Amino acid sequence: MSGHVYRPDEDFLTPPVSLTVTPPAPRPGEPVTLTATLTNTARVPLRNAVLYLSVDGGGGRPAGLGDVAPGATVTRTRQTRLADDAEGVVSFTAHAVFDVHRTGADCTRAGSSVRLPNLSLAGAFDNAGIASDDALTVADIDGSRSSLSAQALGSVGLTPGAVVTYDGTAFTWPDTQPGNNDNAVASGQTVLLSGSGSRLAFLGTSTWGVGKGEGAVVYADGTRQAFSVAVPDWYGANSSASVVVPYRHISTGRDDTPVSLYAFDVGLQGKEVRAVVLPKVSDGLQSGVPALHIFAMTLA
Repeated sequence: MSGHVYRPDEDFLTPPVSLTVTPPAPRPGEPVTLTATLTNTARVPLRNAVLYLSVDGGGGRPAGLGDVAPGATVTRTRQTRLADDAEGVVSFTAHAVFDVHRTGADCTRAGSSVRLPNLSLAGAFDNAGIASDDALTVADIDGSRSSLSAQALGSVGLTPGAVVTYDGTAFTWPDTQPGNNDNAVASGQTVLLSGSGSRLAFLGTSTWGVGKGEGAVVYADGTRQAFSVAVPDWYGANSSASVVVPYRHISTGRDDTPVSLYAFDVGLQGKEVRAVVLPKVSDGLQSGVPALHIFAMTLA
């Protein structure tokens, strides 16, 4: 054994494992190669090192690296294949475990991810915004434990799976139960959508201010049409709202301030649609930061 004493705070200021994914933007069903390199920046050997390369947390067969001397590097690869129905964010992880002295071990990891198109808007749902009146804590639409009430929504016809018509457009309300993901926080996700029409219509609302952002329609011929949105905040009975919900939940209970949902649309070019890039309004949900929540989307 080396005469140096292992001190994690000194020996691992920089994580000594790196991870690359090839190709860097894979498609569903496509083979991918994960390459991890473990570099021993410590002053002691990394003994009995083992490397795990995983996709979305699913572990492959561990790769034994043996002993890695100070200053040495070891590289291993794993070839795998994305599922044919893979969608949304797919994460990749390199996780190395090793002994650093006779009675102690340590580990290090690196991660990478790609964002694939979602097969449907429901596949892009990443926020639970609806809670039942008797279970307020299961949802959080604005990062501060506020939520829509399932009962209040039901009082205006928005029950799970209901078809509702606003401004001449029929929308299908999410067929979800309180506490489950029921809306997509618009952050530039690509959602597959086939068909044609004169308008691309959305049903949603914004929290923490007006939800402003740029999106795009992708046509079957490969062309793109940019669009922008500016959706008002949900708080209060807005005169431009398509539907007003009589009350909401806040962290301390029921709040009888009404909230507004909005139908908004984008004029199309009369061509076959292949996908929609949702407006980039925020990078997810954060208290105090404007976010746009999309509950339904359709061609009309």
